[in-house]
Amino acid sequence: MGERIFAVQRMQTDWIWLILIVVVLVAAANIVLKVFTKKLTESFGKKGAAAIRAARTVLGTVAVIFSVIMTAQLMPGIMTGTGVPPKTSSKSVNVAMMDRYDMYITNKVSGALDGVLAIDKVYWLNDETLIAPKPNPSCYGSTSDPTSIQWVLDEARDKLDIEEFVFDTGVAICEGSEIKYYLDETIFAITWKRFIDNGVYTYAEVKIAHPSQFRRFLAGGTYGADKQFFTTQMASDVNAVLASSGDFYKFRNFGTIVYEGEVKRINNQSAHTCFIDDQGDMIFTYQGELNTLEEAQRFVDENNIRFSIAFGPVLVDNGVRCEPQDYLMGEVNEEYPRAGLCQMGKLHYLVVTAGREEGFFHLNVPDIHKFAERLAETGCEKAYTLDGGQTAAIALGGEMVNPTQYGSQRLISDIFYFATALPEGE
Repeated sequence: MGERIFAVQRMQTDWIWLILIVVVLVAAANIVLKVFTKKLTESFGKKGAAAIRAARTVLGTVAVIFSVIMTAQLMPGIMTGTGVPPKTSSKSVNVAMMDRYDMYITNKVSGALDGVLAIDKVYWLNDETLIAPKPNPSCYGSTSDPTSIQWVLDEARDKLDIEEFVFDTGVAICEGSEIKYYLDETIFAITWKRFIDNGVYTYAEVKIAHPSQFRRFLAGGTYGADKQFFTTQMASDVNAVLASSGDFYKFRNFGTIVYEGEVKRINNQSAHTCFIDDQGDMIFTYQGELNTLEEAQRFVDENNIRFSIAFGPVLVDNGVRCEPQDYLMGEVNEEYPRAGLCQMGKLHYLVVTAGREEGFFHLNVPDIHKFAERLAETGCEKAYTLDGGQTAAIALGGEMVNPTQYGSQRLISDIFYFATALPEGE
């Protein structure tokens, strides 16, 4: 069995190199035509420009057709080499192998096709791989002057099709604080602090290129593991660009817990649950919904749910504030350090904490209604409450960004995070 898989993998490598060589040659010719477009247009006018566009279209079409044909050639070998999994398997080995193959071929070939027929690079990550690619250290930056990073916003807009930022270069940040950011071709993250309602609000805005870059990690790498770590430790271990504390699922039996597409626990009598689907969208359920394991798993399967976060309550749904007057957890009617996750648009998110800066414990913290008001002001489509208090933590590049209650992190059981999808070295 191992020899057959090795032979298939070697065959895959040979074909992939052939695909890449042909595509690179076509791309090179495309670049040459692009370079001389201006000169030829000046010499031959509109007819020359039209001829150039036609030539580039033909080259791009050839590259795409060739890649599709060659990829199709790989399928019989893969199916023959891996065989049929046992009927008792709960998760198909073939599916896992095909997922890894799809990720590899997509990442490699789409990189070569970038620029041909205006096809952009498409990178994505496998959910079964716990460790994401390492971020490029040179992509991090910081400043205390908001106006100095307009160029970063411009590049992020071009690379990731960001229509509107939450961050504004005219923002008044907390005195002595810094704006920190990360930007590559697949992710943009920026953090800043504001003094609001006599308290400190920390914002972390994120835009990703692919839903698979929005990820969940449980301490120990498996559901139910008897381990706890700091948010910054887990963020560093999985190579997170930006990470946030989650719901501390091991501390309480509350809400519906979904991990890797499987319902692990259900208790929705008083809970709102936030689900993340395969498009990276936040989907909510409310108290009394999904009351049985079978019903919950059917909901997960029908909506292609990848994982969930179970704390709550929901604060904004479809752009409308909807926080409840009371809720079982989180001391909603008391002033308490808060944390929340917002969805601003497609693959565009905002993580927010409201707390006290170390050394200034006289500062205010909001009740859930004031917190919901501030999140709704950002223009978010969805907003959901995360575990607050000392649990609430945001880390960029494995380093804490926000002030935490009592001045130190809490050992917790889980995080969610955003990762780069760029293979290391690119």
